Amino acid sequence: MKSKWKSLLVTSLVILAPILYGVSVYNQLPARMVTHWGFNDQPNGWMTRPMVVFGLPCLMLLIHLVAVGATYHASAKGRPAPRMERVVAWIFPVITIVAYTITIRYGLGKTVDIRLWTVIMVAAILIFIGNYLPTVPLESVKKSGFHPGKVDGQSDLRSIGYCLVLFGVLTLLSLFFPPMVTVIVLVFFIVSLLILMLMSCRKSVR
Repeated sequence: MKSKWKSLLVTSLVILAPILYGVSVYNQLPARMVTHWGFNDQPNGWMTRPMVVFGLPCLMLLIHLVAVGATYHASAKGRPAPRMERVVAWIFPVITIVAYTITIRYGLGKTVDIRLWTVIMVAAILIFIGNYLPTVPLESVKKSGFHPGKVDGQSDLRSIGYCLVLFGVLTLLSLFFPPMVTVIVLVFFIVSLLILMLMSCRKSVR
């Protein structure tokens, strides 16, 4: 448990660390900054400078604490899944560093390929989660609504894991095509994931 709290402290500090970058260039940033872009790299969302520099990391930290806390709680109720816990612990630090750096550099007038970095980040998360999802103990699977039978429960996890890895790779490959291809791949991913989860839920009520 001590190592878990140490990991939570380190990852939380990593999330807050980019604020130093924002503060160092604070006076060079515009009063209103772009924080969201469409798939055509066109801005469609803005926030004030203080909210970007200080607010975004704090928001990400809050989400991070909830996500990691949920995995620690599940681990305490069932058998630990240390590899999956490490993946979850580092998801939001990585997202924060990439998203924060992109946002600040764009605010400074630098050329940033928003789609490239976003797709790489999303694909990496899908592949890592999909790779380690089947290692989650069955006790934790039962608590998430999957079929309690050992074989079916592990099979469900493997199927969802394969789905995540497959669409992670397809998302990366979509970079070689127009942005609409990326949108289509992600839509198919969501639909496929929902189908797999519904199939698992149906088995759990039989």
